Amino acid sequence: MDISSDDNDGDHSSNWEQDGSDDSDSNNSISDGPIGVHPTNNTNYTLSFSHERQLSDIHSGPQDVDYDISFQEVHPSAGWITRTCEPPIQRSLRLQHEGGETIYTIYRPFSSKEELGLSYWLHESGLSKTKIDAFLKSDYVKAHPLSYKTSKALHSRIEEIAYTGPEWKFQLLVPSYGTPIGTVEFLYRNPMEVIQYLFSRPALAESMEYEPKRIYRDESKEERLYSEMSTGDWWWRVQNTLPEGATVVPVILGSDSTHLTQFGGGKKAWPVYLTIGNVSSRVRNRPSQRAWMVVAYIPVVKFSDGADIQGTLANRLYHQCMELVFSPLIEAGVAGTTIVDSKGKARNCYPRIAAHLADHPEQALVNVAAAYNSPVTTASYHNLGDPHPHPPRTRKWILEQIHSVCGEVDPADIKSYQKAARARGLNGVHKPYWRNLPGYQPELCACPDILHGVIRFWRDHVLKWSLYLTGENEYDARLKAIQPVVGYKHFRGGIKHLSQWTGREDRELQRVHVALVSGCQKITPKTMRNLRAFHDFLYLVQYRYHSTKTLTYLRDALQEFHNTKDEYIRLGARKTVRGQSHFNIPKLSGLSSFGIHIPELGTSPQFSTEIIESNHRTLVKYLYTFTNRKGFLPQMCQRLDRSERLLHQAEAIDWYKRTRQQQQLEAAFASYSPGFRRIAMDRYQEALQPPTKPSRHSITSHLQLSGTPYRTKETLWNIALEYKILGLSVAVHDFLKANQEPGEGHDAIRVRYVDVWTKLRIQASDIQDEDNVSQCHTVEAVPPSDSLPYGRCHCVLVHDTGDAATVGIAGYRVAQVRLIFKISLHDPLGSMHNMFLAYVQYFSQPKQTPDKNINMYTVSREDRRGIRAGVVVPLDSIVRFVQLVPKFGATIHPNLTAENSADVCRDFYINSFADKEIYQAVW
Repeated sequence: MDISSDDNDGDHSSNWEQDGSDDSDSNNSISDGPIGVHPTNNTNYTLSFSHERQLSDIHSGPQDVDYDISFQEVHPSAGWITRTCEPPIQRSLRLQHEGGETIYTIYRPFSSKEELGLSYWLHESGLSKTKIDAFLKSDYVKAHPLSYKTSKALHSRIEEIAYTGPEWKFQLLVPSYGTPIGTVEFLYRNPMEVIQYLFSRPALAESMEYEPKRIYRDESKEERLYSEMSTGDWWWRVQNTLPEGATVVPVILGSDSTHLTQFGGGKKAWPVYLTIGNVSSRVRNRPSQRAWMVVAYIPVVKFSDGADIQGTLANRLYHQCMELVFSPLIEAGVAGTTIVDSKGKARNCYPRIAAHLADHPEQALVNVAAAYNSPVTTASYHNLGDPHPHPPRTRKWILEQIHSVCGEVDPADIKSYQKAARARGLNGVHKPYWRNLPGYQPELCACPDILHGVIRFWRDHVLKWSLYLTGENEYDARLKAIQPVVGYKHFRGGIKHLSQWTGREDRELQRVHVALVSGCQKITPKTMRNLRAFHDFLYLVQYRYHSTKTLTYLRDALQEFHNTKDEYIRLGARKTVRGQSHFNIPKLSGLSSFGIHIPELGTSPQFSTEIIESNHRTLVKYLYTFTNRKGFLPQMCQRLDRSERLLHQAEAIDWYKRTRQQQQLEAAFASYSPGFRRIAMDRYQEALQPPTKPSRHSITSHLQLSGTPYRTKETLWNIALEYKILGLSVAVHDFLKANQEPGEGHDAIRVRYVDVWTKLRIQASDIQDEDNVSQCHTVEAVPPSDSLPYGRCHCVLVHDTGDAATVGIAGYRVAQVRLIFKISLHDPLGSMHNMFLAYVQYFSQPKQTPDKNINMYTVSREDRRGIRAGVVVPLDSIVRFVQLVPKFGATIHPNLTAENSADVCRDFYINSFADKEIYQAVW
């Protein structure tokens, strides 16, 4: 947030700017007139919804899935507005105005915009209290006096901000079981206050949804589409159980204990986060939007009781705390509660805990599952490797098992109870916090997790099995020989001696793993089919949009993995500690949950625990750095409260500016017709946007070159010598002659000079969502040098025929880009003057069908008597980047390196796993 920006009102990146005017009291006075709506009485609305609506295009998946038009049904009795009232953010401004001043500034409790901006910076900069005090005593501050003189006074001033958000509660908790060592401090907030605050935030207003919908491929309704939570069956099903006009509030939780220090200390925090599914996933999971809020810190307690029951005592304390926090959802979930959104529209809302983001151990804790039992199905240890999903671990099933155990053993006899509970697949907790919550479904709330459930399974098992078969040295040699790509991690030292391993390393290896191990001596055809199937599943679960058809692909890929996984046992790759070979792996059992969960609650990326890891950094570990390391949780909560107050102040000011500006515009255009008024308003908003100065040459909407060329005004001959392209002049002349307009003279094809670039940025439209762009790829065309004897030239798909499809490779040729340049002709009026071109060398046409088992297309070098011929193509004929991985054979040639493999190898795979976008485009 740029707090010192002087941009005009049209640029809302500055939250502190005030209407482009000065800070005089007359301009800041609320008494100038009302903001928004001040209803004198409650207004009841009856809204009629169309059952069927057209929706903008959604594209997804493999080439036989094409969503040109989609068709949707909206639930007819959901999300009704019951009345309008004062927007909550306006209420907070009014409360500040009631402080008694006759004339009021919106920056209160600070004296001016500048002081508020400086205060925000001082609080969020990370400076210690001592350094802030030193700054406030500086000569600069003495020359520009502030209304406070110490860091303590600054903090007090921030706490005076009128804040409508949730307040922290402190309680000394007495565990129901066990004897804790020391006092148990519990800090938490009312989840209903958190939900109400999220509803009231103007920054989230445009991304809110209040009604479930069913989206179909077309009017036949044969193929469903899934994306946001509102498109799943769960929301629609819950809506049918509520009164007419009710609004479902899907509550999403996330929790995980985390270390606060990197090196020793042993200090941990156990935060519980909350957000709501009414906010679109793109917005709520973006850290800058602050749509996740900490609702509690679970105490991390040690007990003086025996070591054999410590785990059960900690589990019971967790559920005791969670029950205390979320008990307000019981009454609200049964009777409903009125919640007002940021525009002052009230709805009758029913909160339901819909999802809980957690890793596997915490999922087991929440769903009362014993170790080595599935937290979402009834599968026990010996069934975890089964290829078919087991019955769901429902609320009824869990409570029945608990009731049976309680009938046999007194829960107060913890040692005996936990033994009996484990025999039934339970973890020793006899009072799950969710037992009285309306509508709670444990088998759905424990969301399948991409990070810990799939990616970590790949690292812990699939990668290890592959390394056993290929050999670590062979794997590293192949990995080091892959041509580097901008934005992709290049493992110059391999992975054998990798000291730090994160999710980044997992993803980078997954890009190339399948093509990398292909051809190794011990990689059998069945093993290759297994690897391909698992990576298909891995990429499919990361789709942001799914359909009935792509879910079939996902289930088929998982089934193929199960059908072929026994090959690892046969080859000796799958071994357990006791020498028994089996696949009773808890995370393997969870893979089948994706195909069940997506139709219920929407696509899986929105439920990844990566979101929780990100929250840890900003909402826990960062706050800890401002504490004295003793009794740190209350200090962390106080710091977080101040940050939220400043955020609230910024949003209130932004809302005030936009609302007042809207009122002024409506008054100015009041005499115009509705159509002209709408056009005038749109044009005015466009005019307010600051002009952007292009720093790059934009060739098309998806191709860009840097503003400064690598070479300028060079002759073709010099460039041909530097790049070692002997046929460059002939290729350029042939292109110009073939594309010359009728009637153009000889000068229209005579090249005066060229400008050359070494990098081309490609950013095509997202395959699944044309309104968004995909990952940006940088294609290099670097000339040969001592360190790069062949240069570094990446490969692309070039448009070849007019019938090229959106996905797949039909109608395209694979080519290596050797040179990126712009020609200047002797005739400046020629049709090709200043035209952007590329000199490329084509590979062979890929076969109509991909290679068996690996299921990738292959291409080969096209050499004519040992000479690689090239052609010149318009730069805008380049469609997208593709990565080629050499076919290394049984063992890699010892002379292959990252600098020469792309040029000395003859046969290559078109790597369909290079990234998630390419996976969908090059299927």
